[in-house]
Amino acid sequence: MSVINLPDQITVAPTQIQETAARIGITVPDADVEAYCILISSLDACIALIDAEDDYVPHLDLERFPRANIHRPTAAENAAEYNAWAYKVNIASTSPVDRAGPLGGLSVAIKDTVNVAGVPVLLGTDVFSKPVIPAYDATIVTRILEAGGTIVGKAACENFSASPTSFTNAHANVQHPLAAGYSTGGSSSGCGALLCSNKVRLAIGGDQGGSIRLPASYCGVVGLKPTFGLVPYTGIASLSSILDHIGPMSNSVLDNALLLNAIAGKDGLDDRQIDAPAHGAVDYHAPLLAYQSDPKSAVKGMRIGVLIESLQVAGLDPRVSDKVKQAADLFRNLGAEVVNVSVPMHALGAALWTVANRQGISEQAIRGQNPIRLGVHDMALNQELAAWTQERFEKVQLHNPAVTATLLGGQYLKDRFPGMTDKAINLSRKLKDAYQAVFMNEGIDLLLAPCTPTISNYTWKPSDSVMDKMAKTIGITLNTAPFNVSGHPAMSLPIGMLGVIEPGREMDKDIKLPVGMQIVGGLFQEAKIYRAAFAWEQSYNWREM
Repeated sequence: MSVINLPDQITVAPTQIQETAARIGITVPDADVEAYCILISSLDACIALIDAEDDYVPHLDLERFPRANIHRPTAAENAAEYNAWAYKVNIASTSPVDRAGPLGGLSVAIKDTVNVAGVPVLLGTDVFSKPVIPAYDATIVTRILEAGGTIVGKAACENFSASPTSFTNAHANVQHPLAAGYSTGGSSSGCGALLCSNKVRLAIGGDQGGSIRLPASYCGVVGLKPTFGLVPYTGIASLSSILDHIGPMSNSVLDNALLLNAIAGKDGLDDRQIDAPAHGAVDYHAPLLAYQSDPKSAVKGMRIGVLIESLQVAGLDPRVSDKVKQAADLFRNLGAEVVNVSVPMHALGAALWTVANRQGISEQAIRGQNPIRLGVHDMALNQELAAWTQERFEKVQLHNPAVTATLLGGQYLKDRFPGMTDKAINLSRKLKDAYQAVFMNEGIDLLLAPCTPTISNYTWKPSDSVMDKMAKTIGITLNTAPFNVSGHPAMSLPIGMLGVIEPGREMDKDIKLPVGMQIVGGLFQEAKIYRAAFAWEQSYNWREM
């Protein structure tokens, strides 16, 4: 590293040098402090030059995509719609060409981690000192509008997107439309509730450990986590840049494929997309239409593997296991070959997810320290997250102790086990290769696995202890998180209903809630997932199973 020039004036005091040094556990020799005052002052001079420039973010075309009626629903209004909204807005293209597009007139809810210019980002939390209002649209927002979709609001999400349940939003718990007080799953909780209650036609969810698939499973909707990098993440709050996924949620497989068509492909900004096809290069929707008259033909001849290790995870309700096995058997009726497949390393997947990402989530998502990625950065959000106080810690812990546990755990890992994150990331590649070997070497087209180990569970109270709150989340992502670190595409498809048997909720024994099954494909093999899901969905009525 070189110093480009010496500063005209010294802006850094000796005390600042020693205070900064102390933060990284060192002391600068007294004889050298003056030299460092000069050298670090040169950094101040560079910062002043950068600060004087306008930021460089994607262009916003408000004439083509005007915003109307941006507002936060009142508590009563939101409660009437399951507390599923962060903000409401109406955005549709003024271009007749756009309006005639494949999403023409379809209503779309966008998870409240995605930039919609002019609409505040809440991230499900109440720790921000001032509203964070994006100045540009995420790439996928622009693409949805160009395809004719109408964006009707930002769907509520969980606190910092760090919960598999819908109990952590600091403003109001998202409620399950089929059973008040039960979780819709997280963190794309509002998306799940809005689709389950038919308030919107389509939704965009985010998935870093299962956050599309978990709400899809709990709410009985279709949710796809695409291959890592297939959909651009530009303009979306990151949890960890090595596992960030964004994808479509819907009430049908056809609609899901239609939305993926609109958003998939390179945008030239997201450095996650090195292997992704060009935008519009792959059509996921039109090929399915050819199977409408004979859905069986979509899956006939496929070799589908039931992932043995996914049926052995801790806390798996035997009834869920049975539903998945029955759903797999029904693929046989459609003409597929169904076999058992073993990937022993799957059992390590959730632990890899934890160690590979705990430090990154702590620093990147919670503290806004994200200096090493290319692409578009959100300066205002990262500035807001830069300083943590005791007040912030207590606010977050009240609603979502998973965030504070991550904050502490990330620092613990960094301090006590340097290099362990790197090893876990390396082993994540081994996990990816283990799954790929099944697809490439064993002739398997798709894998099947339970999505959530159980059906939806009942809410906690803010007054509950940290451990009582966390108990509701344990084990939910054991079968979803592994595919985040491996990057494989995975869909949750509803396959049946089960009655509530949760201890303490005996009064709800007559309530039935959905069960989701994951369909997992090889990298960039979303088309195969859609074919199998379409065949199953068109052939069976999961609500009666």
